[in-house]
Amino acid sequence: MNYAKKQFVFFIAYTVIGIVAFTVTLFHNFTYDYSNGLIYGIAGACTVTGILGIISSIRLINNPKKAERIEIAKNEERTQLIRMKSHSSAYTIIIFLESITTIILGFLRLKEASITIATILIVQVIITIIFLSYYSKKY
Repeated sequence: MNYAKKQFVFFIAYTVIGIVAFTVTLFHNFTYDYSNGLIYGIAGACTVTGILGIISSIRLINNPKKAERIEIAKNEERTQLIRMKSHSSAYTIIIFLESITTIILGFLRLKEASITIATILIVQVIITIIFLSYYSKKY
């Protein structure tokens, strides 16, 4: 049941963020046209996702057996291993794609974009090294 309540609170906060973003766009006039559309998109996505999540969480709170099954499945070792492997694979692919994108942007002489993606890539690698060091000492 704890899982369902946490999800409920998360989706309420998500909905509030969407409503605040809608309010900001209604009462603030942005200088660039794309900013208005971008914030409307973020607000709509947050609000709709939050409302659907709230409905899903309420259904889960009202069905304690299903909530218990989900919580057990979420904490099962096999599920955690699968989740960690999928995150690791996705991270490796993203690093590879960012590296290729940096090289391609360099060849296209888009210096700022290439440096930006290269900086993000370097920060990701540094953070990975920090966490590897931390978890190797912890476990």
